[in-house]
Amino acid sequence: MYANTYSRMAVIARDKLTGFGEHWGILLPTGYVAHNTDERNTHVVTFEEFAAGKPVKVIREVPPSEHRGTYWRLQAELAAARPYDLLQYNCEIFANTVTGYKPESPQVKGWALLALLALVVRIAA
Repeated sequence: MYANTYSRMAVIARDKLTGFGEHWGILLPTGYVAHNTDERNTHVVTFEEFAAGKPVKVIREVPPSEHRGTYWRLQAELAAARPYDLLQYNCEIFANTVTGYKPESPQVKGWALLALLALVVRIAA
């Protein structure tokens, strides 16, 4: 699949093991994946370990002109050893930050909006 494409760098995702949402990581040209989890924080694993037996899809390619900056930001994140935080530093925020995008988590925003709507409906009822 993607593990044999060694010149490629991309933000990738698979279904979370809990079944709710996606887990994001960064496919490196070496075939390894950088990601962060609540169990191990930011770390690098094999593609197979990241995939965990689930299909993996590409969210977006990292252009070759951005590879160097992505590696620098990845090294800084690994050195900082920031702990995983669902709201402030989750897998989407990590992947977006390292690849030079706005550090945000659309999934968390979506779940927060859904919770807010549920609260409004409950209050209105």
